[in-house]
Amino acid sequence: MHFFLTFILISSLIYSIEAGQCQVHNQPNYLSLASTKDNENVNRITISNFANNLATLLGLSPDQTDQQEQPFFYSSRPLEIPSSTWLFHVEGFDNLFNNGTALEDDDEFDINSIHSKLSRIGNQDTLNIGSILINSKSDMDNLEQTLKTQISQMNDQASIKYIVIVCEDCKDDKSSEQLQNQLKTTIDQIIAKNPQTLAMTLATKEIARVRRARQTTQVSKNVTIATMYSDEYPVMFNLFFWTSLVLALIVISIAYVFLTLDPGADTIIYRMTTPRLKAD
Repeated sequence: MHFFLTFILISSLIYSIEAGQCQVHNQPNYLSLASTKDNENVNRITISNFANNLATLLGLSPDQTDQQEQPFFYSSRPLEIPSSTWLFHVEGFDNLFNNGTALEDDDEFDINSIHSKLSRIGNQDTLNIGSILINSKSDMDNLEQTLKTQISQMNDQASIKYIVIVCEDCKDDKSSEQLQNQLKTTIDQIIAKNPQTLAMTLATKEIARVRRARQTTQVSKNVTIATMYSDEYPVMFNLFFWTSLVLALIVISIAYVFLTLDPGADTIIYRMTTPRLKAD
């Protein structure tokens, strides 16, 4: 019984530790990766921690967390934002490259959070999003060409490019190796065009999100994001709505009073200007 409980505990720990992986293939010369192996007592990088580090690197405010943030990047130019950032998010794998950084699965990576923060400062056009769904062996064999097509359809003016690759049934080592090779070839071509680009891959299990992505991407290969509103939108809406309503009621009331006004009985002007008859 004790052995069985120990086995379950170890299995759950392994799952939480190997729930995701991040690999930085290239970064600008002013950026360096923080080592997570220097101190055994240091907190491990979580998926939400990675998202906060990415947001900070892009000049955005990170989300509030209860845990202490572990730095993922060190920058010699803290105020400089990478001119080109590529993030390839592979859903369905807990790891993809042998020398990547393991991530703990405390939350799913949500690109909409970054898009919302960019919208608040009016830079939503700097983010371009694409998606690729792998359903069959032919999709896997043609992944490199599909990546080229997806990249060619993206806006060149966007400095942040995010492509999610959904592959739920790619569990065997052959599929993993094939995806890794084709993805690596595409990333090498991007780096060759711009050696100062920040190119990363993020691998996460997120099985539930993979299933939702399969259902939502059957119709279209492109991700469409709804218009993002600021957190101040409800306050501004109520302010303008009730102010407009009160002013409209005041105008209607004034118009009603003037329409029903009797100049002879209700106006003091006519009473004061009425001529008095002279008495003999």
